[in-house]
Amino acid sequence: MASAVVPGSARQRIVQRGRAPLYALLLAAIVPAASAACTTELGHGWPPAVGNYGQAVETLFDGKVQPTLALTLLPKGGVETGVALLPGTQDQEWTLRYSKADKRVYNWNNSARGGGLELRVDQEPDQYQVAIPAALAQRLVRSWQAALDSGVPAGRKAPVTDGEVLSFQVAGERYSGPRWECGAGKLMMKQVALLIEASDTKEKKLDRRWQDLDESLDELQQLLAGNAG
Repeated sequence: MASAVVPGSARQRIVQRGRAPLYALLLAAIVPAASAACTTELGHGWPPAVGNYGQAVETLFDGKVQPTLALTLLPKGGVETGVALLPGTQDQEWTLRYSKADKRVYNWNNSARGGGLELRVDQEPDQYQVAIPAALAQRLVRSWQAALDSGVPAGRKAPVTDGEVLSFQVAGERYSGPRWECGAGKLMMKQVALLIEASDTKEKKLDRRWQDLDESLDELQQLLAGNAG
């Protein structure tokens, strides 16, 4: 995949075919849930019959490299999208990457010679990436891991999900299921939206993006501390 580095900038746009919809979609998840009780249906691993599909999407986005943190969105319709954090060496900057499939990976082929499911991985996705400070990236990983460990019971497997699937991968552990639309989940979706926005932000405005993300992580930390208390 060809990469074009923007001179004098930490920002790198790998492929450019237009802005993707994940930022707008995830903003909808920031709206508080109507119920006062905050629970999530997320479980460990992939939902039944989704693993091969999800792994195909993540391989398309990241190749053989496993991100330290990632969120993959498998929509009911439309193209697949995802964000990922790739670690640097020692304390060097990490890489934040936003990916969007060029065409829907999950495709039901109704050809005259017989229909069947095909996973269209022979394509080049849109990708935007930017350097993110190592300390901020590491804090994000720790915060998401704490939130997911707190909200998802250890023995619960990812449920059968009709339609959209969100799949978090944090430090080698996977959590999947429908949207988590309240409490810690709402804040995590806000942080994903900030990451997507930062992936296509000019370098001179990145400090503001990182400050917004750090402040959102403060909110998440306070929420988790209150839940623990």
